[in-house]
Amino acid sequence: MKYSILFIFLLSFSAFAQMTQAEFDGSIAALMGNDQQKATASVEGLEKKYPNSAEALYLRGIYQFRDGNNNAALMSFSNSIKADPEFAMAYDGRASLLYDKGMYDKAIADETQAVRLAPTNPGFVKNRAKFYNTNRQYKEALEDMKTAIRLQPDLAMNYHDAAIFAKLADANADGDIYFKQAYANTKIDKFLTDLLYGKFLLKQGRFDEGKSKLEAALAADGHDFYGEDYHDLAIAYYKVKDYAKAEANFKRAIAMVPEDVDYRCNLCSVYMDLQNFEMVKATAKDALAQNSEHPLANMFMAVGLNNTGNPSLAAEYEAKAKRLDAEQNK
Repeated sequence: MKYSILFIFLLSFSAFAQMTQAEFDGSIAALMGNDQQKATASVEGLEKKYPNSAEALYLRGIYQFRDGNNNAALMSFSNSIKADPEFAMAYDGRASLLYDKGMYDKAIADETQAVRLAPTNPGFVKNRAKFYNTNRQYKEALEDMKTAIRLQPDLAMNYHDAAIFAKLADANADGDIYFKQAYANTKIDKFLTDLLYGKFLLKQGRFDEGKSKLEAALAADGHDFYGEDYHDLAIAYYKVKDYAKAEANFKRAIAMVPEDVDYRCNLCSVYMDLQNFEMVKATAKDALAQNSEHPLANMFMAVGLNNTGNPSLAAEYEAKAKRLDAEQNK
């Protein structure tokens, strides 16, 4: 009988032993990978070894989230919090799901708990900044990004986001000071600061300055430019009426991201300004081949047709554009 009791005690102790960091990290890696069988085995194995532990419940929530079962994931994260009210990652997980549901105040409350429990985790701080931003709490978002800069001073995007939130909080604020801080950090590649500063300047309507920064970034490290970067440079050229360079860079962006209909529509704007309606029509046709339900692409087709001798067909595209815009912007 003594042996039996000891055996039960040992099983009980083993079942509720704390999950190791290596086990937890390994399961997260499996969940983030493409091997479904490995992910399933990882979660189920740890659930058996550590039943009803906060970590196992959290991992189940991540598994459910990756499979699109958000309601079940929300319940798993809530159960993880009940199992261990000090487990910061569960609050962060639940906060993200609440945010996706549009429950911004509750998302902020949960993320605040995560930040309280793990104040040096920059991911939690930046998640809350995102939630604050969506909730139009720009001053709070800015304070979180200042914290993120302190935690990750070598990450250029932190300075960009701080500048954006500063301008949203106060239109008269000097957002440029954050880029000055980024330039002063020698561990941040100047190319990257130029690129992000250029994007920021475009958003502020400072097109000449933005163009110069983007050109500097392209000249320094053009092989790291993505489609959206060429698109932003094209916008800058368009705004300063350098249509030849705008056209060339829109085409670069389209070649890199052919499925993005907005890039093609913006190229239509160049041809509109040049009064080249055959190219408006041809580019709109390409855009509609990607997405026939895109309102602006239909409107550009209408303009192209109307100015190349086919007003009746143009009227059909215009009517469709207006209907789609009404339906998609309810």
